[in-house]
Amino acid sequence: MRLHSIPARYQTPAAALCALLLGAAWLTAWGWRHQATNAVVEQELQRGIAVATSLSNALLPRYRDDLKRVAAARDGDGRLPAALGKDLADLLRGQRVARISIHDARGAAIYTTEDATFTSGPGASAEIQRALRGEGFAQLIQVAAPGTDAERDFVRAFVPANPGVAQPQEAVFEIYTDVTGVMKGVRDEAHSVFANANLVGLTLFAVALMILRRAEEEQRRKDVVTGLPGRENALAAMAEALKGVAEGPPVRVGWLLVGLQRLRQVSAAYGHKSAEEVLRQAAARLQSLPGAELGLFRLGGEAFAMPVIDRSSGLSDAELAERLAFQVQVSFDTPIACEGHTVMADLAIGIALGAGREATAEELMNRAEVSMTEAKRRGSGQWALYVPGLELGVRDRLQAIGDLREAWEQRQFQVYYQPLVDSGTRRWVGCEALVRWIHPDRGIIHPESFVPLLEETGLIVEVGLFVLRESCRQMAEWRETLDSRLAVSVNLSARQFADPDLLKHIRDVLADTRLPAEALIIEVTETFLALDPEYAIEVLTELRKLGVAVAIDDFGVGYSSLSALRRLPVDILKIDRSFVSQAPTDPIDASIAQAIAALARGLSLTLVAEGVETEAQADFTRDIGCQKHQGYLFARPLDAATFEASYPDRMI
Repeated sequence: MRLHSIPARYQTPAAALCALLLGAAWLTAWGWRHQATNAVVEQELQRGIAVATSLSNALLPRYRDDLKRVAAARDGDGRLPAALGKDLADLLRGQRVARISIHDARGAAIYTTEDATFTSGPGASAEIQRALRGEGFAQLIQVAAPGTDAERDFVRAFVPANPGVAQPQEAVFEIYTDVTGVMKGVRDEAHSVFANANLVGLTLFAVALMILRRAEEEQRRKDVVTGLPGRENALAAMAEALKGVAEGPPVRVGWLLVGLQRLRQVSAAYGHKSAEEVLRQAAARLQSLPGAELGLFRLGGEAFAMPVIDRSSGLSDAELAERLAFQVQVSFDTPIACEGHTVMADLAIGIALGAGREATAEELMNRAEVSMTEAKRRGSGQWALYVPGLELGVRDRLQAIGDLREAWEQRQFQVYYQPLVDSGTRRWVGCEALVRWIHPDRGIIHPESFVPLLEETGLIVEVGLFVLRESCRQMAEWRETLDSRLAVSVNLSARQFADPDLLKHIRDVLADTRLPAEALIIEVTETFLALDPEYAIEVLTELRKLGVAVAIDDFGVGYSSLSALRRLPVDILKIDRSFVSQAPTDPIDASIAQAIAALARGLSLTLVAEGVETEAQADFTRDIGCQKHQGYLFARPLDAATFEASYPDRMI
């Protein structure tokens, strides 16, 4: 098993575990061998002591005078009688003693059996001095056999003539016992223990590696945030379901995918933990839906998947899809609480259905993902059912996203300015900054075609900052050359609004361009404010502290409540063009416009009418209290040069 086949994050622990187990095996074998060796040495020491004791008892009475004579002789000329050798041979018969030396009380060797294997000569060595003090001990040594590279094992024992007696000794016996055969058995057994320990260690390592691999597989298949199984489990579950319906009456199967579109904004605004809490609560709500008993899976990112198996509803595909989408939407009607904040979920729901035999689990999943992408394109809170050919639109969308990125890199975006006029005097009092894509082949592309894609890809943050900086720079110049009372309105997208660096960007732009804060108006949509009123209040309050005015764009088509509007720190309401266009002739639209005007007066807000294209619309909106107008009646969006050239020095 090669280490690089282990998952990367487990390589270091696995290597450490392997080293630990193999090290334990080696230590076990070494410890056993050391213990066995010590046991042999101890056994031979006891044997040596027993031999020395028997020699002492037998020889000392007979040769004590000779020992004294030899010890007293000068220059080592004294010799023991030859009979001593015969007596030693008789006494050592049957023993494994290879050599024996007798040392006198001075440590000098006074008798040695002949054996060329041993080269150590006589002398008052430290070992002999220890023995002369009454201490008996033994050592394991290896001696090379003459004429060969082989080594033989001996236990070399130093035994005093009177073991256990501390008084000065008359003699010391140096005894060499051949233990080669015994040590071979010890080594063979130690090798066997070592091999078995290695085998156990490697087996344990293999088991540990298997556990690590299973943990990796489980982690890959199971989402750590919600505890839900992942995509592979989802496909496996659907494949199993398709096998079950292959026989018998036709069954409709498919996928219901639910995407949380604003999870990144939640993470940016409140932190990663808040985003994880939104995911967990969203999973809990989805698990409470009818049909969730078939399983709920997280596909990664912001999406959840639920299998659909319909046997007897009697509904068409469209009717079943509508019912499923409605159930999901209702379950998210109430905001999600996370880390002290509340978040209104913005869902995109994709549904793919088909007969149990017509598609694989993978094909059904791909179709559902295509439909969810289409739901995102349609806008907030939408759902889409897969129909053949839907993926063609998704491919076109992907191509458009690529074109957008290229357009940004090649600086094809340009800021246009639509004049804002006083409803009474019709004097130009400011403008709204609008982004345009100037395509080299297709010409001017209006924002309705590409802003949703900018939102989806996150490129809106960079493009939005460009529009903010460029429009502030241009307005600072116009306030010097045209009119010092002019102001510019800049729209903030949902992603920009959730950017934690938003306030810093605005401060930096105002400082860099030297535009007074009161000359900048930030526009946000009513729909976005309704998603998280608490966060909106917090950000808008900080904007007001900077001196920047705040406007609610397209008012009347969103979902903000009157209580929330009362608390929002805003300065301007812009009536949506859908109410302005028919207000002079349609009593219902007129009533709505009048109600919005009354609300603005009650809250002391400036009221702006958008989309004014006729004199009748201008008169009606002025009469109900709109202080400012914006629309084609006065001017279309203009590039900077045209705006400057068209700026009137008189009332229109």
